[in-house]
Parts: sequence; C-alpha cells; structure tokens
Amino acid sequence: MATPRCFCFATLVLVPTAALAQSPQTEREVVPLEDCALIENGVQRLACYDAVLKPESAQKRAGPEQEKAVERATDTLEVNGTGEVTDAADGEAQDGDNGVMNALMNRYVATERALFSFSGSFVSYRPTYVMPLTYVDSPNTNPSSPTLGETSYDAGLDDQEAKYQISFKVPLLTGVFDERTTLWFGYTQLSFWQLFNADSSKPFRETNYEPEIFARYQTDLDIGPGTLNTVSLSLNHESNGRSEPRSRSWNRITSMITYSYDRWLFIVNPWYRIPEDSDEDDNPDIERYLGYGNFWAVYKWNDDKTLSLKLRNNFRSNDNRTSVQLGYSFPMGGTLKGYVEYYNGYGESLIDYNERIQRVGIGVMLNDWL
Repeated sequence: MATPRCFCFATLVLVPTAALAQSPQTEREVVPLEDCALIENGVQRLACYDAVLKPESAQKRAGPEQEKAVERATDTLEVNGTGEVTDAADGEAQDGDNGVMNALMNRYVATERALFSFSGSFVSYRPTYVMPLTYVDSPNTNPSSPTLGETSYDAGLDDQEAKYQISFKVPLLTGVFDERTTLWFGYTQLSFWQLFNADSSKPFRETNYEPEIFARYQTDLDIGPGTLNTVSLSLNHESNGRSEPRSRSWNRITSMITYSYDRWLFIVNPWYRIPEDSDEDDNPDIERYLGYGNFWAVYKWNDDKTLSLKLRNNFRSNDNRTSVQLGYSFPMGGTLKGYVEYYNGYGESLIDYNERIQRVGIGVMLNDWL
C-alpha cells in the first residue's frame, strides 16, 4: 500500500510542512489556508495541512465535526523540545519503538481523508516504479494456454527489457458513507518493454491492465501485539488487451486485510475467481499456477529504506508451485529512491502465467510503500 500522493497534496501539504520543520514556531504571518479548517465540505481533506499550520487556533474556531478532523490529522504530529514540527512516525522509526507501521498507516488514512472529497482527485495505490534494466534468465518465447494453444512472437526476445508499474485510485461516492468506510476505483498497469531489442523496433512485449472497484473499512483493532488496520472487498478485472491467441484475462472477487506490528506491515490478499464459460476462458488453469491469493510482508528499515516480500502458492500437494518477489528501495538523494527487485515464479505477467520466470531488475521507485 503506497503512500498517497497527488499534485495538490504535494503543493499544499509537503512544502509548508518542510518549511515549518526548518524554523522554530515563533510569531509568523497568518496563513490564509488555515481557514480551510472551516470549510464544511472540505475540512477533512485539508485537516493535515491545517493542523501543521495552526492546530490550536483551528480547534477553537472549528465546530465539532471539523475539530474531530483536526484531531485525527494531528495523531501522528508532535512538537519537539526545540519547537520544530516533526512526525511521530519518523521519530518512532528512528528510535525503534513499537508501532512504527501503525503510525504510518494512521497517517496514510488521514492523508486520504484529507484529500478524499477533492472532485476528480486521485492518489497513489500500489507502488509505482520504473526499472529501465531487467534481466530474465530464460524468456518465454512461446506462450501458450490450454484453450488458445501455443503462439510465438514475430521476432526473438531479448533477455533484457524494461519493466514499470503505475498505480492510482480515485474516491467514489464521497460523503455517502461513514468516515471509516470509503469506496474507490483503482487502476494498476504493469508493462514489459523490449527497450533494447532494436531488431524488433523495441516493442512492448506485454502490458497488464487491472481496474477494480473496492470498498475499504478502517478497523483499527488491537489484536495480539499489533493492529488490524483495514479490511477491503474488491471486484477486480485483469487482462492484457491482446487478441487471440495471446489474449489472457480473468475476473475476481478479492479481499485485502492489513495488519501492522512494530516496523512490519502484513497484507493478506485472497481472491475468488469468477467462473467463465469454457469456450471464452483464455486461461482456465490459471489458479493451478497463481493459487488463490498473495501474501505481502513489508519491513520499514528506516525512513528511507524499505524491504518487501510477496509470496504466492497454489496450495496443492501435487505439482506445488510457489512464486517469490523481493523488493528493496533505498535513498538516492532528494526524494528519489532507488529500487532493486528479484522475481522467481509464475504469473509475473498474464502472458507468462504458466511459465516460471526468473528476473532481476534495478531502477527508481517513484512511489513507495508507506
């Protein structure tokens, strides 16, 4: 689950916050945007910004509903001994105390809420990255499926290619549900580009399109040593947009459960495939390779370094198949992060759902996990 960002949030929140963090909280000019706390239909989306500028003044002037929004936004903000505004989650990450991931999850949801009722706004969903260089041990030159048979590419495949993912979500039916329940449209696109294959005019080998509609409930339940943060339910479609015999697609009902403990975030993502008519199913045996869900473990090493692990298994005693994806993001200066990824297994792309792929790549992470 990537940290929510959009152009409006970067302008209205991140810049003022950074400026305040560099100077003591002394007398300063009145900032007009503090009045955003008094806007009835927009205060929650700007609560974080208002809390950083003048939390005490905003709470005195705001009504009960606005005051709650400001309090939620300040849950992870604190003022240190020198008068500088800091982030409690950052402090915990440095000190190694329990609850780092829970604080980041709270900030994540508070930021979403602060932006939720912007008309036409969108925020990041899953990690967004670009890896200009990846290496595949043995490219699948003859993709196949039981329904459509075997096919081949017009020209040979390079074992080096670019891989990138973009992902965002848009709020739906804002103001209809209670504050813990939100409805979203999400979109993720994963592309594989034969960037170094000049002989074949550098084609895009495969692109997977994954739109979905999902409802999420913020639980915030303390269970065991950690916190059950959110539960969601989704109607998901994924396809590669190709014509036969390279067409691949499936529809699923998916769920996502997030649980945080200390520096860890655990995500359980089970799914149920919606059955299709046998003559229309491009990949009838896809569950034999991809199984029935994903399991994510994300470790926040510190503010700038994150480790992630994705596991997938088909849970079959005979012909058992496991897929593993390892990711590591690290600082490169400024806000840019480097990213290294290793993949070994099935279903990295839909066209290769039944072929084991082993890939290593390096690039930049544009939008990380929490």
